[in-house]
Amino acid sequence: MKVVIFGATGQTGMHLVQQALDRGHQVTAMVRNPAKMTIQNENLTTESVDIFDKESFSSKLSGHDVVFSCLGFPTDKNGVTGYTSATKAIVEAMRANEMKRFVACHSWYTEEKSRGEAPWYLRWTLIPMIKTVLNNMRETEVWLDSEAKDIDYTVVRPPGLTNSAMDEGEIKVSVDEFHVAGASARTPRANVAKFMLECAGKDEYKGKGVAIAL
Repeated sequence: MKVVIFGATGQTGMHLVQQALDRGHQVTAMVRNPAKMTIQNENLTTESVDIFDKESFSSKLSGHDVVFSCLGFPTDKNGVTGYTSATKAIVEAMRANEMKRFVACHSWYTEEKSRGEAPWYLRWTLIPMIKTVLNNMRETEVWLDSEAKDIDYTVVRPPGLTNSAMDEGEIKVSVDEFHVAGASARTPRANVAKFMLECAGKDEYKGKGVAIAL
């Protein structure tokens, strides 16, 4: 399989790149700064792109099977727009190349109402700090559902991410949910990358948002 990974030099993106290579896939990493790509492999191509400008990467999607996004953007009290802007550019480039499969990594609690289900310490500490990020993730999800029905997208919603080694436990999946009730609020990035790779080939997750956890 030939895969494209946006946000490939981020912490989750690097796991996704390495795992895809380990499985024998050909990987094209779309990054803002190629110098940050520390993985070297004959099946890895690193491209410098402007993630908000489809013209900078549209031609580079040709011949690929799946697009993954591990893009992340910092909080901003005035509002975050990176997720919607980048996703719209990616989808437009996919359409230009007649590509269908898109898998993006977001987070638990993107829907505002679901945040009331979070543990009290998250409701009072972390969620207020990352509210603008969660809001923009949700705006992106709503846009995909309403304006990108021709794209076989999956939005993966993990809880808090850790840099721990991969956990061998079974991933719990809640389709069309914004968290996994009763599950751990922490999951290794390696497990998230593994799930993203595997769900790319699962029809039941097309057009869905899926919350995951251990």
